[in-house]
Amino acid sequence: MTEFQKKPTSAEGYRPVGAAEISDHDGSSLTLRDGSGPGQTTVEIAVLAPDLFRVGMFPSGRPVRYSSEAVAKEDWPEVEVSIVDSNSDASGSAGSADSVTLATDSASATVSLSPLRIGFADGEGWEFAADTEGPGGGMGTVPRPGAGPGGDPVGEPVRLHKKRRPGERYFGCGERTGGLEKTGTTLTFWNADPPEGHTASYDNLYASVPFVLTLDEETGTAWGMLLDSTHRTHVDLAHETDKEASFQAEGGDLVYYVFCGPTPKDVLRRYTELTGRTPMPPLWALGNQQSRWGYEGAAEVEEVARGYRERDLPCDVMYFDIDYMDGFRVFTWGPESFPEPKETVSRLADEGFRVVTIIDPGVKVDEGYRVYEEGRDRGFFCLTAGGEELHNAVWPGVCAFPDFTSPEVREWWGENHRALTDVGVDGVWCDMNEPSFFIPEQSTMPEDAVHPGGSTGERRYHAEVHNAYGSLMARATREGLLELRPERRPFVITRSAFAGVQRHAMQWTGDNSSWWEHLYMTMPQLMNMGLSGVSWAGMDIGGFFDDTSGELLARWYEMGIFQPFCRNHSAKGTRHQEPWLFGERYEASIRKMLKLRQRLIPYLYTLFEECHRTGAPILRPLLYEYPADGVARTADDEFLFGPAMLVAPVTRPGEANEYRHVYLPEGTWFHYWTGERHDGPDHVLAHAPLGEPPIYVKANTAVPLWPEMNHVEEKPADPLTLLVYPAEGAESGETTLYEDAGDGFGYERGEYARRTVSCEASENKIRVRVSEREGSFDPERRAILFELHCVHAPESVQVNGGEADFAYDEEARRLTVTLQEAPGESTVEMLLQDNVDT
Repeated sequence: MTEFQKKPTSAEGYRPVGAAEISDHDGSSLTLRDGSGPGQTTVEIAVLAPDLFRVGMFPSGRPVRYSSEAVAKEDWPEVEVSIVDSNSDASGSAGSADSVTLATDSASATVSLSPLRIGFADGEGWEFAADTEGPGGGMGTVPRPGAGPGGDPVGEPVRLHKKRRPGERYFGCGERTGGLEKTGTTLTFWNADPPEGHTASYDNLYASVPFVLTLDEETGTAWGMLLDSTHRTHVDLAHETDKEASFQAEGGDLVYYVFCGPTPKDVLRRYTELTGRTPMPPLWALGNQQSRWGYEGAAEVEEVARGYRERDLPCDVMYFDIDYMDGFRVFTWGPESFPEPKETVSRLADEGFRVVTIIDPGVKVDEGYRVYEEGRDRGFFCLTAGGEELHNAVWPGVCAFPDFTSPEVREWWGENHRALTDVGVDGVWCDMNEPSFFIPEQSTMPEDAVHPGGSTGERRYHAEVHNAYGSLMARATREGLLELRPERRPFVITRSAFAGVQRHAMQWTGDNSSWWEHLYMTMPQLMNMGLSGVSWAGMDIGGFFDDTSGELLARWYEMGIFQPFCRNHSAKGTRHQEPWLFGERYEASIRKMLKLRQRLIPYLYTLFEECHRTGAPILRPLLYEYPADGVARTADDEFLFGPAMLVAPVTRPGEANEYRHVYLPEGTWFHYWTGERHDGPDHVLAHAPLGEPPIYVKANTAVPLWPEMNHVEEKPADPLTLLVYPAEGAESGETTLYEDAGDGFGYERGEYARRTVSCEASENKIRVRVSEREGSFDPERRAILFELHCVHAPESVQVNGGEADFAYDEEARRLTVTLQEAPGESTVEMLLQDNVDT
């Protein structure tokens, strides 16, 4: 067993940074040193934005460096910072003192010098993220034999201790098992391919996002912290003691960022500004998608596609898993399974289907195989510690593995996707990229493996970059697709990831199981991913391993249609789970859900644009919008789908579970299926028969909908419906409608249409206003249909001051008014015979 393969180092012998002296400062940062000579420690504290601080500790004389796969933004505008020491009221400089404070208008960092301790406060003086005191506090290193100057280049483990204020609760941490709240847990960040049937007791999964969102239970005040390390990382969130959180990386430097809030929205906006935001997706990628490991050839894929069309089940994408390749060699087509790939893809396109193909990082070691020979001859593969080409077994047999840390390798890998794009493939699915090895079963690359880095990169051990390997493969894929098809938005899926992956790819949560427990786990898992910047995500509907049932599949769709990524996927050897295989009752329920998904795409696309612009999650926990609500903070079996909809899926089997408890936070909410009104905060026993999961729409908040269709590109969305539940006594609501061409990058040049839709309801009157369009995009439709539910019959309806035609369904209490599409502002005003619904 090598040094690299030893078990994680404990905190025994922990050496905190001691007394430090200021060695340098400028207008927005301090540099401090502890000790002298080659073993000295350097610490830097920098203000990057009014509410964002960066702290770096570089032990054992290591150079100061912040380059990171997590960080997208390195150049920040100058910030006005006051630097005040304890010997001066406002010196503007840092002299000899016991402490120094760097303050902006929004937040501050106070640095105590002997011993070195750092704490933070917001603009109101609320303190948080303070280093713990005493000999076991602050930040420092943990001894490891052979580490340090002249020894193991990975370095000693680095460690950080932060006080936990009473009532602080922890969330986020990316893709995790278990519930939404992570207080009282220990977490390992080391990307792995977990065993089949992983449960909540399994610690690390496919991705590592060491970002923590912290919420004060009394005030709802939030702050966040990212530990930026791709080494094996361990986090203790008030498990060992409820008074502390600790963070340890097994080598390298200690770099962390503090996001000062004070709301979850503020934290996520700044965090995603640092790490990057989700690119605008191609519109077709928001539709329903079908996959299976086990479709043996083109004929079977086309047969499944026909099944969707013949049964009036909406679907937009078909997947080719590993069986499409020639002997599982990447960037090839099987001469028997897919003898005419271009024709196959073309026929699917004619029926309205896009195609996504899987790609793994393992390149078969095979003389005569161009991809392997090129990679070998150019030195593009990872090496053993002894300098030989690293080999292990995955699907093709013995394989070599690209060094994605090298820019040259990423460019080469991206160019190889021409074998897919030339036949019309629309998207790429990166799998097995932890990387996962078969020997030993479900192992990964040895920590002493070498990444050569290429002529422009840096030679590093795998222990230093492991958690970034999957993100780097996704990056290579996205950059390659952009080079090959610069006019189209890339669609890239990844299983393995690190912080910041959202700017390269969407992440699916890997190989789940056809269990009710995994249906439940979908919700807290996706909510925490959204709270960690990875909003475009989804779990396989129906479960991957094991056999699903009709009831489980139908209930899973009731939740799955609200995932940003909606895909049915299952494993070879399990029961097929196409929607029509379990009887008409379940098929009808799934059809109803899929048609609702397609209708919701204008709303979902608008949420994607908000995510792209601000970092806001798409599928979000209640605490994101209601951070001061203690009940909302604990809700992990229901979620918000954007700001206007609340969804509470059924996650237990049996007819007895047609009812479930739902918590509705502050505001007025209408049951989507019945129109029943509830004024929150309220606890509701909701009826949830098959095909009607509890969905609530916020009063006075418009939800844009398309007409029913079988796939996204079937026809123009005319008319666009604005669904509204007006409510007297409820606060006025406002939502956004965003539209663009659905592909390409014209929106970056202003070719989009953004409008706000507001609604206010007072006694006997409802007013809905659609703002003037922002942007130059002209939607291809003739009309907007206002559909108002739970209202009484109107005496009159006016559009822009003139009388307008309307239709009223007395039994449904539904009023519809048609407005001709126009770029300017429009107002629809309805005078009712009686009050709006109360």
